[in-house]
Amino acid sequence: MELNVTHRYDHPADEVFAVLTSFEAVKAKYEALGHSDVTLVSRDEAADGGVTVVTHRIVPLDVPGFAKKVLSPKNSVTQTDRWSGPDTGGVRTGTFTVEAKGVPVSIGGTLRLAPAAEGCTNTITATITCKVPLIGGKIADLVGGDTKKAVTHEEIWTREHLAGR
Repeated sequence: MELNVTHRYDHPADEVFAVLTSFEAVKAKYEALGHSDVTLVSRDEAADGGVTVVTHRIVPLDVPGFAKKVLSPKNSVTQTDRWSGPDTGGVRTGTFTVEAKGVPVSIGGTLRLAPAAEGCTNTITATITCKVPLIGGKIADLVGGDTKKAVTHEEIWTREHLAGR
């Protein structure tokens, strides 16, 4: 399953980037989504302004009957977000991976944070795959749907956080 979304913010790209790479903000965002035990594995800043953030958390999932042998209602997830430093136009690009312990689902993709006429845009492209015979596509669609909901909630949370709510 493929997921492509663009979030538009009224704030400058550097302010949005600070929220996306601050562990305190990331932790609050995940907890608002119902995730628990959110911990920072590492946060590294490169000389060019790039940032890598690795987090771990427990993510709930409503698992239908057909997927109960493959998925758990609580999943131990490690996420790695790698952002480049800004280019001459202020654009940052990156990649992300989400690994769920003991789950045959792969999630990864690209990130692009770019200044816009009013604020900035954050474009997320994700690929969700599952290599389980016969039901892998249905499981990827299930996880992809959950991922899409989470990405939408993350946008709302980030917008409210930037507005000071």
